[in-house]
Amino acid sequence: MFNYLKKHKLSLIIVILTSVFSFSFEFTNPLFFKIIIDNIFINKELYYLNLVIAGIILFFFVSAISTYFNIYFLNKLEYSLYKDISEELYDKVLNSPINHETNNVGDLMARITGNVQIMSGIISQIFEMFMSLLMIFFPLIIMCYINSYLTLIIVSPCILFLILNYFLGKKVEFYQSKVLAINGSLYSFLKDSLSVFLMLKVFNLNNWSQKKFVDKNSGYYDIGVKTGKFIALDNSLNFLFVSIFTILFIIIGGYMVIEDSITLGTFVTFLTYINMFFSPISRLSTLWMHYKSSLPAIDRINEIKEIKVENSGDQKLNITNGEISFNKVDFAYENNKILNNFNAKFNEGLNYIVGENGAGKSTIILLICGLYKVNKGIITIDDQNINQIESTNLLSHVSTVFSYPYLFKGSIYENILVGNLKANKEDVKEVCRLVELDGFINSKEEGYDYDVGEAGQFLSSGEGQKVALARALIRNSPILLLDEATKSIDEETRNIINNILNKLKNKTIIVITHNLEEIIPNSNVIKI
Repeated sequence: MFNYLKKHKLSLIIVILTSVFSFSFEFTNPLFFKIIIDNIFINKELYYLNLVIAGIILFFFVSAISTYFNIYFLNKLEYSLYKDISEELYDKVLNSPINHETNNVGDLMARITGNVQIMSGIISQIFEMFMSLLMIFFPLIIMCYINSYLTLIIVSPCILFLILNYFLGKKVEFYQSKVLAINGSLYSFLKDSLSVFLMLKVFNLNNWSQKKFVDKNSGYYDIGVKTGKFIALDNSLNFLFVSIFTILFIIIGGYMVIEDSITLGTFVTFLTYINMFFSPISRLSTLWMHYKSSLPAIDRINEIKEIKVENSGDQKLNITNGEISFNKVDFAYENNKILNNFNAKFNEGLNYIVGENGAGKSTIILLICGLYKVNKGIITIDDQNINQIESTNLLSHVSTVFSYPYLFKGSIYENILVGNLKANKEDVKEVCRLVELDGFINSKEEGYDYDVGEAGQFLSSGEGQKVALARALIRNSPILLLDEATKSIDEETRNIINNILNKLKNKTIIVITHNLEEIIPNSNVIKI
């Protein structure tokens, strides 16, 4: 947390100074009223009354300005922390290896957004806790100065209250960690179910999906209620302790005023400081609950920050012939052996990989991209070990088309341009003509600005795959990988794509397919 605060020193300093000023005004304010009651009212000194009133008005005015800047910069600080932390986490996820920790999209969404919001809010809680401690300490000193006997009677039982509060905070932290975990699970469920909304409708799975949501939501409700029970108990204890101590002082202090042991001004001032003393204790108790409930969010954020990013090499890839070789490669994913002593060679031109489901065909694609690391053996491109190649440099030489087009909400132009952000409109038009997508684009009033919808829902499967192929081709990479890119499209589009692949020159093209009829004669075929 404090590493992030270093970037915002000015805001931090302003918040500290305005907090201290507001505190100074609040705890000295009762002294003005003591002076008014014991000195000015009794002696009827109008001149000094006017001076004190002028001083109070000035203090109120300056305090109002101070409060504005305090709240503004504290709010700015919280949003700055949210921005910094969420951006760092998102970057961490993007650069993390593909594994179960980065595949649970809904849970990651909960951590990067909701959990970071909780964490960034801790800064205001820390400041409030700090100011509450000051608000406890200074009124305590003043109360001791006014009457140490009364102070001792009122303050002593607070130790019991603090002990109870500590243990209640531990309970809240325990249950809140469960709340956040279930919340992440809910995010994942909603993300998955809403992304296949059409499938749920056509299979009439509304009730089935609703039941699963109710079950997950019930778990969230049960844990949330248990957490709320301890928070409610803490608030109840706060009210009880403050009430008891206030009544205790009125009883003892009232008799002392009647017996002239203390003045009326002392009684009123002391009562004010009692409220000032117990109010921050009560506030501190509430903040402690909030702080403890926030700690699980920090733990969940740290789990992402602690994901180990595999170091890539530092060399640049130099492609001459485009020959990709697998030499005695072993690969296992989560104790599942996928490739065992695998050897293969892919040359410039068309190469096909065929095999049963689960044989490791898609794994080969991801290994070439460097997204997976081999457990044993080496993969080379033109005799260069890809483990020694810097990851972004390796990926700049590779284009990939998957069986699912992976389109984002936006225009056709934008979805193609991400393949090569340095390309221009003419480059986009050229690849669209190449994949025979220009006819569809010209039929739309918006043209290249036609919105494909979320996940490409406004395109047919064939049109979506053409966009994906155009996105890959605009990179003009020497290596082109297709992972069953023609599996779920119509025959016409399939033939178009296969014809395009057959015409491409000076590229190493690897195609994963189940359809043996697609294999062009005299091509390199690897069976696994």
